[in-house]
Amino acid sequence: MHRRLRITLLLAALMMVAAAPSVVRWGDAGHRIVADAAVRALPADMPSFFRNAGAQLTWLNPEPDRWRDFGEQRLEPALAIGSGYDHFVDLEWVPDSAFTARDRYEYLAIVKAGGHDQSVGFLPFRILELQQTLRVDFRLWRAATDESVKRHLEARIINDAGILGHYVADGANPHHTTIHHNGWVGDNPDGYATDTRTHGRFESVFVQFHVSANDVVPLVTAPPVAVTSVRDATMSYLRASAAQLRPLYDLDKVERFDSNTMAATHKAFVATRLAAGATMLRDLWWSAYVASGQPLPPRPPR
Repeated sequence: MHRRLRITLLLAALMMVAAAPSVVRWGDAGHRIVADAAVRALPADMPSFFRNAGAQLTWLNPEPDRWRDFGEQRLEPALAIGSGYDHFVDLEWVPDSAFTARDRYEYLAIVKAGGHDQSVGFLPFRILELQQTLRVDFRLWRAATDESVKRHLEARIINDAGILGHYVADGANPHHTTIHHNGWVGDNPDGYATDTRTHGRFESVFVQFHVSANDVVPLVTAPPVAVTSVRDATMSYLRASAAQLRPLYDLDKVERFDSNTMAATHKAFVATRLAAGATMLRDLWWSAYVASGQPLPPRPPR
């Protein structure tokens, strides 16, 4: 089923139960774990105001899901639907050439030429846009001479870094990289789960009951990397996550991800995915800071 139709059906269903509590996703728990682990893995050379903002960066990581919660209750539907496409990318439906597009609009034009539309998702470009925003923030911070302006910029940096963290964390879940995002669709010779609670069982319920920061932080062991091409690093990260889709469904086939799941293999898999998200987030934060201290390249011709 087309993802846009799924979003429409989901919104319609939620409008009927608008008074119900908000749905938990990689949920509040998983998103906070990713941010917490990323902050703890920051290098000592990261500015102290950033390293000391762990509580705020952790709180901000689930923020874009809160925007959708309000929209799904008919309070802010334009925000819920419009921003909803930023949380995923259906790699099966997007030609490789689209990922080299200058911006999300050129990307969408290539996608449309291939017979699809915005329902394939914008996750790579949302990450790229926010990381570039963070680089600009840091450049302005470095150049500021007025201390009050510098404090304003620090607040801006923490906010943008926290929001960036949400989408990076989304990308750690293989479900956010595929058409099989909530149960297997189409041909299913391996007999994978097809229930439309698959995503929530894995991403929210299992994490909330079985995984903590103590399971993830020790797995973030790679040294910080200042990536030179954020676009290439982002696509490598998302493709590596997509490669874990079948292992995820294989585990779910052995024992369903849920609040009662007991298999150690399932916990290890989820902790590893969350650690991958934390490592990527730490590196994108660090890369923005490092790049902001380098000379600007010549301005390209208009």
